[in-house]
Amino acid sequence: MALTAAQREFYWANGYVVVENLIPGGMLKQLRDRISEIVEAASAERGLPVATQVVFEPGAGTAVKKAPLRKLSALTANDEFFRSVASLPAILDIAAELTGSNGPLMLYDDQAFLKPAFEGSEKPLHQDNSYFRITPHDAGVTCWTAVDDSTLENGCMRYIPGSHKLGLLPHKALSAAHLTPEQPFDPATEVAVPIPAGAAIFHHLLCLHSSRANTSPKSRRAWALHLANPAGESPVKSWDKMVK
Repeated sequence: MALTAAQREFYWANGYVVVENLIPGGMLKQLRDRISEIVEAASAERGLPVATQVVFEPGAGTAVKKAPLRKLSALTANDEFFRSVASLPAILDIAAELTGSNGPLMLYDDQAFLKPAFEGSEKPLHQDNSYFRITPHDAGVTCWTAVDDSTLENGCMRYIPGSHKLGLLPHKALSAAHLTPEQPFDPATEVAVPIPAGAAIFHHLLCLHSSRANTSPKSRRAWALHLANPAGESPVKSWDKMVK
């Protein structure tokens, strides 16, 4: 799959682009089921079916109810199914085009964002490369895939169009897990980008983005692949896996 000329123009002007129907229906159902299986196992404190890093929502929960899961990381590292989805030609062709790669791509990391109903917290405004530090900045791209429908009510992605042209901004730590620009931005400049399950948003590593809390009765699960041209470098992580 290749982007249209209009999609390429939109990406370089705005820092992100939506691609519809990226994940086939059958594979999307499997992806949803596998994530549910991992979440259920982690919540029940039994052995995980896939080796992954588990992050809970802020707060310790109560004696009656545990804090819900917020995020799963590195799902592709030890699981053939997740690697097969990450290696879909439709994903890799677009990522290669946007990062200028003529061969296999490096998978910097992958993360499942769970944002459970009524409890999924916000993600503050940030640039991905404030964490990743990939250089040059154009060498990386994030493919943010909606596992459930991503809506205004359940915390869809929000972008500041054209912010990738600002360069890497100084960020400050809000917590151990969250960075945000030192200089605040007007929330009114953010554009909400709801997408249906199976669609994806490819965004530049410098494009400012955020998501609000889930105030709806429906979960907003998503799976992000952070892909890079192997010619790129990062001082915080060595390239240790490749997708083809």
